[in-house]
Amino acid sequence: MKKRLLAAAIVVVAAPLSVAAQTLPNGPAQQPAMYPAFPLDVAGVRLGMSASEARAALMKAGYTMPATNGVSYGPSFAARVRAEAARRRTGAASSPTMADRVMTQLKAVGPNREAITVGLTAAPSGGSTVTDVYLQIPQDAMKGDAFLRQVIAKYGTPDGRRDQGMTLAWCSAPLKSMCGSITPFQRRPEALPNLKASIVFNDNTIRLADGTDQDRERERSFVVAVDRAAPKTDRAAF
Repeated sequence: MKKRLLAAAIVVVAAPLSVAAQTLPNGPAQQPAMYPAFPLDVAGVRLGMSASEARAALMKAGYTMPATNGVSYGPSFAARVRAEAARRRTGAASSPTMADRVMTQLKAVGPNREAITVGLTAAPSGGSTVTDVYLQIPQDAMKGDAFLRQVIAKYGTPDGRRDQGMTLAWCSAPLKSMCGSITPFQRRPEALPNLKASIVFNDNTIRLADGTDQDRERERSFVVAVDRAAPKTDRAAF
């Protein structure tokens, strides 16, 4: 009896981490599946942060924003849906209005020549969220071995290594066992959020990225929203 109760409790706790949000017919656009939040950050910036949260984290970490060319904008999720729905109804392509825009990129410079680029993606709920962070510091400012030592001190023992140990990788929990390998017979580590640190090509780099699974889920949400705004016809005039 105790074993059955324990098993039930495990199912209840684990389900919200792996089951996609369900929707009713004609209800809200389907949201991306719920995964455990990826715990690692770059200069305080985490995946899923809003643009304002990412900016605040960078400033707290000692980064400065360039006066120009530091911020890029793109159409909001709603603007993209309206443009695609209009194209479906009329057949004529139209560009999403930039009057309804969100931040899509944020660049900053650190105190030791670090250069960081934060990529953001328009979200169905409005605004944009962090989906990619790339940091680079030249090796004439910091030696590669010192860089990797600091990386391991911050993130812990890597889940995998590549490039003869010059690239270290950390993966989401379901893919940790294959984090250091790339074969056509396994699910790729990049399918879920991951972080890589590398000293290849005489540059010290860190990339924190959302997974390809999340990319596909966002695209599905977009298609669902367009179908709702401009339903496909079930009858043709012939």
